[in-house]
Order: sequence, then structure tokens, then C-alpha cells
Amino acid sequence: MNNEKLSKEKLIELTKEHIKQATHHNIEYLEKMYSDKLIIVMVDENDQVNTMDKEQTITYFKDRVKNGSKHLSQKSNFLFAGGDATSAMVIVSREMEFNGRLEKMLFTLIWENSEDGWHVVKESASVKPI
Repeated sequence: MNNEKLSKEKLIELTKEHIKQATHHNIEYLEKMYSDKLIIVMVDENDQVNTMDKEQTITYFKDRVKNGSKHLSQKSNFLFAGGDATSAMVIVSREMEFNGRLEKMLFTLIWENSEDGWHVVKESASVKPI
């Protein structure tokens, strides 16, 4: 493990690259950057909760590729980025066409540093229509 703490700027840079690769459905990148212990929790405007693990998340993106789905928006507003040499958290507000409607999404990404570098281990999203 690299014991170097990521600066706020480097953490935002890392997350921007993650967003870019995810929105463009780069499966190889996602398989590398998502931890094997990934859990994604999405909460919609009715407080309905959906979760996905790494396998389900990769399948979701593979299905988007197979179905010819267009790339998602990269538009992001970074609200918080911080951490230490072992873990970090980023909170980002995003607007995008998702689930067939324009939505505002508030994401929290938890990054963890390992021998292979930084990986997303947890992600939450609060989703509501615009």
C-alpha cells in the first residue's frame, strides 16, 4: 500500500477520471477500480433502497454497452473531498438522464488504498427527478 495521503485536488482528479470512465462504460477500468467488496446503495425519492455488489454493477454496465445505451453525463459539482493515507470520501452532486428521466443525484464515494492503489469500496446515491 502506498502510504501517501491524497490531496483534495488529487482525490477530485481521481474521482473525475472514475466518473469519465464509468459514464463511457469502460468495463476494463471499472473491473479494476471497483473493489471486490464493493457495495452501491441507491435511494430514490420515495426512500426505496436498491443495492448492487461489484458483479451486479459490472453486469449493469455491460448491459448498457450491449443495449447501445448512450454515455451518461459527466457534469459534476464536487461538494467534499478528503481522507487520509488509507481511505477517502468524495461527495459529488450530479445531474443526468437516468432511468428515463432527468435526475439530480447526490453521490458519496468511499475510496480505499490497497497494494494495488486506490479503489472504490462503497458508493451511495440519493436520486430524485428534476
